[in-house]
Amino acid sequence: MMNLPPAFDVDEDLSRVGVIPAVQARSRALRDRLIRESLTIARQTAFDDVSIIDICAAAGCSTGAFYSRFPDKITLFKAVMVFAAAESGPLLERIVRTAPFDEILTRLVAAQVERYLAQTTFFRSAFKVSLDSSEAWEPFRRNAQNLASAYLERVASHPGIDQDSVSEDLVRFAFQIMYGVLNNTLSNRPGPFLLESAQFPGLLEESMIATMKLRYHAET
Repeated sequence: MMNLPPAFDVDEDLSRVGVIPAVQARSRALRDRLIRESLTIARQTAFDDVSIIDICAAAGCSTGAFYSRFPDKITLFKAVMVFAAAESGPLLERIVRTAPFDEILTRLVAAQVERYLAQTTFFRSAFKVSLDSSEAWEPFRRNAQNLASAYLERVASHPGIDQDSVSEDLVRFAFQIMYGVLNNTLSNRPGPFLLESAQFPGLLEESMIATMKLRYHAET
């Protein structure tokens, strides 16, 4: 049986980014509804362009109820990032843990590109918030570390890989490259290949493979 990483402690993550603790179940339910409605909005509209009144209207609550849970809109968006990471992390990790080994990176990169293209507005807002509050990106940073750890487990159990060729640092750096290229390409569109380019996923996968430098045993 696979050793899955512990689930996100959402309440702990929310507290870390400044969300006011919700003791009662009813209060937590409204808090979570505000976050989920805000995540839906953030995937369509730049968060700077959304007012607290808009958010409260979507969640069906008063502004007083909002401020009893969040000190400001930026704290709410950090909470949105917590929920987004808690949603995407297990989905991406499932690919790494369950796909045939030679299809892992192909499927993972394709899923990541699709995710970034579908949520361009959200990620741009998230990048902006994390520039001033680096702790806001921590849930996504943890996702990246968990993905690399899951991939290392698959590598360690693969009979065809020469384990002497495995460098944990290089494998983790390959995942760092994946996220760095995705983030930079979405933010800055440096070219020549963009997220929507047909060649982009394959080139990113090739870069990760080249970085890992894994060797396979010669077939006898």
